[in-house]
Amino acid sequence: YVLQLTKPLDEILEDMKATAQVEENKPFGEDFIFDSWLSDTNKKLIQNTYGTGYYYLQDIDGDGNPDDKEESGDTNPYIGKPELEEVYDVDTTVKGKVFIHELAGTGHKAQLVDKEGTVLAEKTIAPNEKDGAPISDTVEFEFTGVDSSKLIAKDELKIQIVSPGFDKPEEGSTVIKESPKAVDKQTVVVGFKPDAKESIRNNKNLPEDAEYSWKTEPDTSNVTDSTKGIVTVKIGNRTFDVDVEFAVKASQAMENDATYVPITTTPETTVQSGKPTFDKPDVPLAKDAFSISDVY
Repeated sequence: YVLQLTKPLDEILEDMKATAQVEENKPFGEDFIFDSWLSDTNKKLIQNTYGTGYYYLQDIDGDGNPDDKEESGDTNPYIGKPELEEVYDVDTTVKGKVFIHELAGTGHKAQLVDKEGTVLAEKTIAPNEKDGAPISDTVEFEFTGVDSSKLIAKDELKIQIVSPGFDKPEEGSTVIKESPKAVDKQTVVVGFKPDAKESIRNNKNLPEDAEYSWKTEPDTSNVTDSTKGIVTVKIGNRTFDVDVEFAVKASQAMENDATYVPITTTPETTVQSGKPTFDKPDVPLAKDAFSISDVY
């Protein structure tokens, strides 16, 4: 006979997991009683055909899809939904994790995929082992040597687990985050102390609770074409060290002590005259000694 569920099987699974307070991506299995009737060719229930039964609903990999649905051949019922840790547009190492059942076997490939469908990195993964035998557990993995130029802030980045013999991979995704960027080289005056936050040009795009500090302050005590500093930016549990560069110009002529060639006149009087000699060389003035960063 035809059994018509009141709603899709995966929604029933979701409700049952919520009732049982089972965390997302955790294995689940439970039987439940159902009521049923026979139906005619028009999918109308036939009276006096009422019956009850038991059904064991299982999600052995915790991915939110019932195993009966996955066993149709689309996705692997022994591989959960993969996850990625935070990814920033400067990262060359990307970490992830996925639940793998002990019966999953080997030969699974974890792939990092950009929004265009290009595989950026790949590695083989297998169930964890204990005492030489596979166990059902969360498997952690990482991709190294990732080309960070392919990681564009605000783009979607996918992680997929491809299993032999299954048509579709298990998939997860995250949005690539924007990392702190240094201001372009600026000119400041001697003695000026640049602000750490304002030395990050995209600070308005970063989280409000981001923390900014000087790891190495730029030396602006002398005129120079280049002095460098390092700003440390802390965002959550991530820390970024950003190199910044400044040119330093004088804001006014430096104080000089002058000496003069004495001249003796008649009657005998000594005066200071002639061209003075300074104890320091002339210092050029900065053309743009000050700049306006904002208008209020």
